[in-house]
Amino acid sequence: MHIKKIKVENFRNIEFMEIEPHNEINVIYGQNGQGKTNLLEAIWLFTGCKSFRNAKDSELVQFNEENSRISIEYETETRENKASVCIEKKRTASLNGISLSSPRELIGKYYSVVFSPVHLSLIKDGPLNRRKFIDTAISQIDNMYAKKLMYFNHLIQQKNALLKNAAENPSLLDTLDIWDEKIALAGADVISDRIEYIKKLQQKATEIYRGISGEKEELSIKYLSNIRYESEEKNSIAKIYYETMKKNRPNDLYLKNTTSGPHRDDIEILINGISARKFGSQGQQRSVSLSLKLGEAEIINDLKDEHPIILLDDVMSELDSTRQNYILNKMTGKQVFITCCEKETVSRLCAGKVIKIEKGKAVD
Repeated sequence: MHIKKIKVENFRNIEFMEIEPHNEINVIYGQNGQGKTNLLEAIWLFTGCKSFRNAKDSELVQFNEENSRISIEYETETRENKASVCIEKKRTASLNGISLSSPRELIGKYYSVVFSPVHLSLIKDGPLNRRKFIDTAISQIDNMYAKKLMYFNHLIQQKNALLKNAAENPSLLDTLDIWDEKIALAGADVISDRIEYIKKLQQKATEIYRGISGEKEELSIKYLSNIRYESEEKNSIAKIYYETMKKNRPNDLYLKNTTSGPHRDDIEILINGISARKFGSQGQQRSVSLSLKLGEAEIINDLKDEHPIILLDDVMSELDSTRQNYILNKMTGKQVFITCCEKETVSRLCAGKVIKIEKGKAVD
């Protein structure tokens, strides 16, 4: 998959921009605040997801303008496509001239993976961001997973409400076994899918990290569940999860919260057997985050037979020349957009296209 043409109008500080990118490496170059990240953000919206900067749609429209319009022409293995996104009071989208009922209908029609400085939280922060990463990644390749996760979260919310009200209405306790049975089955579904995805990610990200580090470091990734299952078979996980909730029930009633399950799980990330979060340098943590995102892209390609568009925002900071060279010159066979500020970085590019951005415009 690659984009042949991008047209952006009234999007953040971009009044009008039209570019024809290279099929592989594109370096978006310019000083801070010129619109480099805004261009990547516009490209990302064709995934059907919200802004990777957690911005509201209303914040994406240029000041004093009523709407923003973005269109792309892109080619997949099977056909050429034209897609457009319009942001006004709400976001709308069309694909090949047909209006879509929701921008989320673009999911599965267009694939992209983004890395931005915010994704360093994958390594630096707590388990919530790592769970969010894995859940979003699985949802891109499995439409049913999002529904499974939503159903599980709904059950947890219902049970937690019961735990909060049990003191005033003790008869609610009689229904806990029923809730725990449902939660155990739904939770086992989520855990099983995560385990399988982590196995794939471990294989891909480890190989990528080895290349980024110049064969000097080894990455390992492991799913950490608070459910002590002995077998990864789904029914076995459900059985142990149910037993765990029964064991924890007195504590859950005291805390008025369900303390076990996939909503409390984590991912362990090690460099040469040592915690990347606790002991990794800034460059190592950035390299690990990048490897996870690029591993996600490789999994999409394996399962969907399409290389997703890769968007790398401010990825070069704190990376040594070996790691920068890998990103600029070793990521062949896929379309990549990289933002940077340094002229020295641009000079290292062996093949591809440099697009300079000034005040929201692409300049020669």
